[in-house]
Amino acid sequence: MDLKNRMALITGAGTGIGRATAIELARYGCTIILVDIREDKLAEVLNEVRNYAPDSTAEVCDVSDESRVKQMIQASHQRHGSIDILVNNAGIIIVKFFDELPEDEFNRQMAVNFYGTLYLTRAVVPIMKEQGRGAIINLSSPMAKLITPGATAYIVSKAAIYALSEELYYELKDRGIHVGVVLPGGTRSEFFDNAVFDRLGEYYRSHGKMPPAKTARSIRKAIEKERFETVTQASDRVYIGIRNAFPRLFRSFAIHKLRPYYRSN
Repeated sequence: MDLKNRMALITGAGTGIGRATAIELARYGCTIILVDIREDKLAEVLNEVRNYAPDSTAEVCDVSDESRVKQMIQASHQRHGSIDILVNNAGIIIVKFFDELPEDEFNRQMAVNFYGTLYLTRAVVPIMKEQGRGAIINLSSPMAKLITPGATAYIVSKAAIYALSEELYYELKDRGIHVGVVLPGGTRSEFFDNAVFDRLGEYYRSHGKMPPAKTARSIRKAIEKERFETVTQASDRVYIGIRNAFPRLFRSFAIHKLRPYYRSN
C-alpha cells in the first residue's frame, strides 16, 4: 500500500512503539489518528506528529471498552472520511506465574491485548470493505511462539492475536484488506515500568534494548509490502527456527536458562 494521503489509526500511541509508529507513518505521508488511554501523553505526541501531518487528531479511549471503541471509530470516520490503516499496538504485561496471577489481572491483560485488538478490528473492517482497501497490522510478540514462563496472560493474548491475524489474512485478502502481524523484540520503552513484580520480570525488562523506531520501520514496511509476518529481531528469528525444529531441546534450554529467575528469594 502506498502511504501517501492515507488515514492511519494507531492504538497505544502515547509512548514507545505506538508513538514511534505514528511519527514514522506521518513522515511518509499519512494523517494520523492517535489513540491512547493517557490524555497527557497523547497531547505530547500529537504536537510531534503535526509537524509532518497537520490534520492529525487524538482520541482518548480504553480499547477494552467495546462501546467506547465503536463510538471513537464512528467519530473518527465521520471526521476524516476514511480509515485506511489500523495498527493495533495497545498492550500491557504483568509478569507473574499462573497460580500467583489474580483473575482480575489475567482478565485485564486479555481485555486490553486481545479483545482491544478484536474490537478495533471488528469496528474498522466494515469501513475498509466499503472503501475496497485497507491494512490492519496487529502487534503480537515473539513470546507467542517462544513460550516461556512467568507471563501467562500476556503470552496467551499475543498467541490469540497471531491466530486471529492469520485467520483474517485469508478471509479479507480478496476483499482488498491486508492483515499482517508484527512480532517486535524486546523494545526500550515504558512497557514494563508498571508490570515488573519479581526477578523474572526484571530479566525480561533487561532485554528491552531495541529502539522503538526500529519496530516502527518494520510496521511501515509491513504495510507497504503487504507482509503477513514480520519478526523484527534476528535473534528471535533464530530462536523461533530452533524451537520449531527442536521443540524438546528448546523447552529444556528455556527451563535451564530461566529457572534461576523463577523466584525473588
